[in-house]
Amino acid sequence: MSKKILEVENLRINVLDGTPLVKGVSFRVCKGRVLGIIGESGSGKTMTCKAIMQLLSKKNFDISGKIEFKNRNMLDMKEKEINKIIGKDISMIMQNPMTAFNPMFKIGNQIIETLMTHSNITKKDAYDIGVKELEKMNLDRAHEIMNSYPYSLSGGMLQRIMIAISLMLTPSVIIADEATTALDVKTQSLILSEFERIRDNDIGLIVVSHDFGVIARIADDVIVMKDGEIIENGTVYDIFDNTKDDYTKELLSARLLRKEVS
Repeated sequence: MSKKILEVENLRINVLDGTPLVKGVSFRVCKGRVLGIIGESGSGKTMTCKAIMQLLSKKNFDISGKIEFKNRNMLDMKEKEINKIIGKDISMIMQNPMTAFNPMFKIGNQIIETLMTHSNITKKDAYDIGVKELEKMNLDRAHEIMNSYPYSLSGGMLQRIMIAISLMLTPSVIIADEATTALDVKTQSLILSEFERIRDNDIGLIVVSHDFGVIARIADDVIVMKDGEIIENGTVYDIFDNTKDDYTKELLSARLLRKEVS
C-alpha cells in the first residue's frame, strides 16, 4: 500500500456570513499516486485545493477540519511555518500560466529567484538547474527560454515551465488545478505525459479537472464533488466502470454525448 503524504479530514470552508462552500471533505494523497478530483464549476474542488495551499484569507473565510502534512495540521501552523512548506514541499500548477509569471521579468530571473528563496545555492547553480529542468520538459533552446519574457512564449510552453519549476524544489505533493483546460490536444497530451513522469518519481499528485477524459488517463484514485461535498470516491476503475452514483452517471453520459456530437 502506498505511503500517505497528505491527508485532508472533514475540511469545511464557509464564507464569513455562514454560507458553506466545502462541506466536510476528506481524502488522502499517497506517494506515487494520482488523485483526480472532478466536478462541475462551483463543486468546491478548486476551493479545496486553495485551502491546502493556504490561499484563502481568514478575513474572508472560516476554515476548519484538518490538513495534515508530516503529522501536523497545517491549519494550526503559523505563517512562518507555512511559508517553508508552500512552494517547496507542496506546490501548485495553476490553470492560467500567464498569470503565474511576472511579465516584467525574464523567465530565468523568476526561476533563479524561486530556487534561491527555497535553497542555499548560488545564482549560477540556480541557472544551471533551471536549464536542466527545462530540458527535461522537452523544451528546446532552454538557454533562450531562460532569457525570454513570459509574453513571448506560448501557453503550452509556460505550462511546462511551471511544471519544471514545481519539480525543481523536489516537492512531496503537486496540485494541478485545471492545468490542461486551455491547451490544444497535442500540448495537453504532452502535459499529461509529464504528469505521468511526476507520478513515477514518487510524488503525490492531485489533478483537478472537469474533464473525465483527463482524469481517466492520469488518475489512480478519483473523488467526484458536487455542491461542496464528495458524492463518490474510489479507484479510477470503480468510478468509470462501476459507478453507483446517479450524478456521476450523468456526468459520464454528458461527456459521451459531447464526444459523439463533436
